Amino acid sequence: MSDICVAHLIRKKNGTEPFQIFLESYLKHSAGINHDLLILYKGFNRKADIAPYAELLKGIPHSLLTITDFGYDLRSYFIAAKRYNSKYFCFLNSFSIILDRDWLFKLYQHINQPGVGLIGATGSWESMAFMKKGKYPINKRLVHFVKKKWQTIYFDPFPNHHIRTNSFMIARTTMLRIQRGGILTKMQAYCLESGKNRITEQVEWMGLKSVVVGKDGKGYDKNEWDISNTFRHGTQDNLLISDNQTRAFDAASPEKKRKLELSAWGSND
Repeated sequence: MSDICVAHLIRKKNGTEPFQIFLESYLKHSAGINHDLLILYKGFNRKADIAPYAELLKGIPHSLLTITDFGYDLRSYFIAAKRYNSKYFCFLNSFSIILDRDWLFKLYQHINQPGVGLIGATGSWESMAFMKKGKYPINKRLVHFVKKKWQTIYFDPFPNHHIRTNSFMIARTTMLRIQRGGILTKMQAYCLESGKNRITEQVEWMGLKSVVVGKDGKGYDKNEWDISNTFRHGTQDNLLISDNQTRAFDAASPEKKRKLELSAWGSND
């Protein structure tokens, strides 16, 4: 068994296409370091349902774990960390696409550093409790006033630093110390990723820092994430692992990109 486990989540409801795209990227870009591949089959009740994916994986060393389609992605990751004993886990969601060679080594060389507890391909300062005054029409601010009011109970104000959990790397010992609850609702998943008791914040309570790693192999501390060119900024040309949100940004209109960038990083005004 390797020290590193790459755990990729497949959801039955998504069909084979996202996995085919991920697998092509995985085979195209060498990880740069030895690892075990673990496929997390979420929502697969019959062996026959797994067969098309097993065919795609033919000849590729891997293990598999079937998980009920219950709760959200993070729940599956905690189950995997509990059942497998690898020293480090790199979790990749269903829509992850690897963009560069030595991608895993680039992540590993930072998670292996003293004082580092969490590595992500992307991070954000966005807060669900944040709405920039003067940037939205008055009617929209009024509509969202009550919603934003109660969201301040669960989410810190902007800047709300958090590693995005579409692709992240963490030591198993750190992962198992995270207080997580049931992760049964979408709001619980949001809270664990970016709420007041978020994974990033809990890692900091352990005396460890969270770092975003780009295609350039450089580690960016939380106050540098906005200039890392990995998420909702410029051409995102330093992005190491993409997901549906980063691709949506690439495809967005200039006006939409500006709004997304504002929500992630605020205004420089």
